Order: sequence, then C-alpha cells, then structure tokens
Amino acid sequence: MPKYCSKCNQPNPDEAAFCLNCAAPLSAPPPFIGQQPAQQWQGSAAAAGGTPISAATGSSQKAMIALILAVAALLCCGPFTGLPAAILGWMELDAIKNGRSPQDGRWMALVALWGGIASTVIHAGFYLLWILMSMMSAATNPYGY
Repeated sequence: MPKYCSKCNQPNPDEAAFCLNCAAPLSAPPPFIGQQPAQQWQGSAAAAGGTPISAATGSSQKAMIALILAVAALLCCGPFTGLPAAILGWMELDAIKNGRSPQDGRWMALVALWGGIASTVIHAGFYLLWILMSMMSAATNPYGY
C-alpha cells in the first residue's frame, strides 16, 4: 500500500522516507525514550512530531562522501577513489529517485558519479601512456649495439 504525501498527495513507495514529488518527509521520526535526541527540531513542528533539521534541509552524508572521493580521485588517487565515488554517487542517486534520501544531495551525487568516472578514465589513460613511454624508452638502444 503506497504512502501518500501530506503536502502534495503524491503516492510514494512503502519504503520511501521522503516524497518523490516535493521531498517532504513522509512519516514522523520514532520517539526517543529515556534520552534527549541529538538533533535539533524545527520550530513549531517539534510539538506536532516534526522533522529534524538535518533530514529536512541537509543533503545526505553519502552524497558528500562521494563528492569528496571524486575530488580526491581527480587530484591524486585516480581509480582508487574514483570508482568508489562513482559507485557511491550511483547508490545515492538511486536512493534519491526512490525517495529514501532528500533531493538536496542530488547535484553532489551527480558530480561524484561523473567526476569519479572521468577521473578514473583520465588516470587510466595517463597510466597507459606512462607504460607505453616506458616500453619505448626501454626499446631504444642509446649505444648502438
């Protein structure tokens, strides 16, 4: 049975935490028993079981990690962090598409996906060029015998 958004009345999958149409949270967070929550709650929505600020306005931590991995891949690490950045970006885009993550992290996940792929291809080309140049320098005989 699909969940319906209280803001736009859009049907969403059962496992979705956010609306696919307007990115509004679909259900209230579970109550904290015996301890104070670590997150701050938005103004008047706290009394009515509102949403935490991090879920309502922030982007996903996966998207941010994927973006950091993509930047590291471009600068120095190549495919060692480029492939994980692309995979993590792909997973986050899928979570956003299915409503399990907020829409705010979409651009970071896209940059991480394509940045990871591009840096992997660029570094792989440089590695192949380096191997080719090494083979060519080893094949030349500077002494003529």
